[in-house]
Amino acid sequence: MKSVVRYFLVIACVVALAGSIANAQDLQQQLAKLGHDAAVGYVTPLLSGWGNDLNSAIYYSADLHGILGFDVGVKIAMSKFTDADKTYSLSLPSIRITSFSGVTIPAGTYLKLTAGTNYPATITANSAVGAKDDVNIRTLGGNATLYNSATNQPVGTIPFPANQVVLTLPGGFDIGKLGVPMVMPQFNLGLPLGLEVMLRYIPTISAGDAGKFNYMGFGLRYDIDQWLPACPVDLAVHFMTQKMNFKSKSDNDIFSAKAVAYGVEVSKKLLILTLYGGLQLESSTISLASFTGYSPELGQSVTVSGFDVKGSDKSRFTVGVRLLLLIVNVQAEYSIAKNPVFGLGLGISFR
Repeated sequence: MKSVVRYFLVIACVVALAGSIANAQDLQQQLAKLGHDAAVGYVTPLLSGWGNDLNSAIYYSADLHGILGFDVGVKIAMSKFTDADKTYSLSLPSIRITSFSGVTIPAGTYLKLTAGTNYPATITANSAVGAKDDVNIRTLGGNATLYNSATNQPVGTIPFPANQVVLTLPGGFDIGKLGVPMVMPQFNLGLPLGLEVMLRYIPTISAGDAGKFNYMGFGLRYDIDQWLPACPVDLAVHFMTQKMNFKSKSDNDIFSAKAVAYGVEVSKKLLILTLYGGLQLESSTISLASFTGYSPELGQSVTVSGFDVKGSDKSRFTVGVRLLLLIVNVQAEYSIAKNPVFGLGLGISFR
């Protein structure tokens, strides 16, 4: 598990995600002690937020470009979090130890501490987007069972003191108030028949020993109000599909994401300002490949099977404003959804 958050850090750097994950390796080692459930609970809000970001800031007006008109720029999305996203509950495993301060463990044996007997069976800890405070898991006291290291058979019990820290769950990165951002380059090109094509693209970029990253999105928009001559506003519909991949240097899958969005938008131009809004249905999935880390407490390597995280937003209502100064295009929007998303955009536009 040592490598997963490091991979998150590389992705963050590549796509200019904000925040620092300075203690990535320590975090991986801590999560490896507890295995699959800890990994899922800890990173799910963060990955879900990135999925929500992918489906954001797609448009800034329902007035599509004319033939060969275009704009190019960068879109920034920032998914917010609820209070429930900032923590997760975890059922704790039993652990084995061969040494502990103040406790004599005979040579050739190890001590097994049992969840629900020697320490709490469940715990609430901070997720990756929660507070930075670690959660110490303390013993309840009572007897712990001694096992023969060669045969793994019980050979007796010894008393174990109460209020001793046996495990520490790492804290988050305190980004719950800020949200999790993502930066996406986008190019739009006007086509005949009231169509407009959208492209989001980052070519394969090497991240050194950690691996390589690429990202691509494709979409279409269609002008509806061309069939409604008396319509006082601009109307359009859109569809967007996106994929993101992160692989190791040896081309093994580490991380992938996909997102699909479709909806309808409306806008009204007022001099250099354009007010816009829209309804959108969407989905996103971020998949993490299997990884292995060594757990000293469990006395063995722990393999965490790959898992998928679905974006929490399934639909959204967006309101925004766009400012056009000559060819410089600036947009700002807010999407009302299960996890609200702020969106910004900056680029140049030729109608």
